[in-house]
Amino acid sequence: MSEDDAVIHFWQNIIDQALLKKASDIHIEPESGISHIRLRVDGYLTHLVSSPAQWHERISSRIKILARLDISEKRLPQDGQMIVNSHKNEAVDCRVSTLPTLHGEKIVCRLLHREEENLRLDRLGLQDDQLIQLESALNQSQGFILVTGPTGSGKTQTLYTCLKYLLDGSKNISSIEDPIEIQLKGINQVQVSEKSGLRFDVALRALMRQDPDVIMLGEIRDSETAKIAFQAAQTGHLVLATLHANDAPSALWRLKQLDIASSDLSNDLLCITAQRLVRLICPQCGGTSKPCIQCGGTGFKGRTAVHQIMTITQSIRSLIDLDASLSEINKQCKEENMHSLKESAQLLLNRGITTPQEIQRHIS
Repeated sequence: MSEDDAVIHFWQNIIDQALLKKASDIHIEPESGISHIRLRVDGYLTHLVSSPAQWHERISSRIKILARLDISEKRLPQDGQMIVNSHKNEAVDCRVSTLPTLHGEKIVCRLLHREEENLRLDRLGLQDDQLIQLESALNQSQGFILVTGPTGSGKTQTLYTCLKYLLDGSKNISSIEDPIEIQLKGINQVQVSEKSGLRFDVALRALMRQDPDVIMLGEIRDSETAKIAFQAAQTGHLVLATLHANDAPSALWRLKQLDIASSDLSNDLLCITAQRLVRLICPQCGGTSKPCIQCGGTGFKGRTAVHQIMTITQSIRSLIDLDASLSEINKQCKEENMHSLKESAQLLLNRGITTPQEIQRHIS
């Protein structure tokens, strides 16, 4: 076997292991004399294998060719996409990012698993009352649904699941994303491109002239985009978007920072959700961390979301209009039996499917 064939075989083995373990990312990290390959599984990086340093450039070049990147450019970061296949012909979309480091280019391959059958509201980890609240908001013809949480908390999965729920053939559904993580049939998906000037606000203005019924924004990043999105919600459209905030009530403060008036918040918001991802105790070994094929000895297998859903009821609308404090809004949510993130997490603990340490790590 030639060295080129050996590298191809080595890369294929990495792909097979990553797909078998349901990894979300492959990290290829060069160091002096060696290159490390790690997989992110259930939110945590684990070491897979190391390779000789002389192989690193060959592996990097192969990935860059497949992702249609410039193999001669090693001084600047690059981004690309490709499709990877396991030896069982399982196809997965892959987003590639390169970054020059001291010992060579670090490469991260994000694996975007095509699991449309899992895009169902009843698989989001919602409590029964939370599912009813979210469905009620999605069944409105206009208004704003906001999904909040830190990076890596599953916000995008929730948005795609909501779009799939709305996809009945009677609506013009469009999204503006950066990047497009799951390709959904029946959705008009727009990829933001800062280089060409197609920013979120530019794409959203153009989209408003396309007779939309439902608009999904991958993320609200600036005041201009936020204002246009709320204008869309005011003029007969259902708008879904993500925003970085610690919990649902905190999103109100963040939107005010983006110059959204309290009157617009109270009139247009339907509900705000907040979420975190926590690992589930391995059903095979019961979390004992003993040698286990299912979880690899970690004691965990898979993740679920912990949700907070704040429906904008008339009482909460009145508090928003009065510029009430977050503590007052939280108090009203409690009076209306809306679970906080901590309360939702406690329900998972009561069921024995995760651990107190896992909850403490992800929910402050």
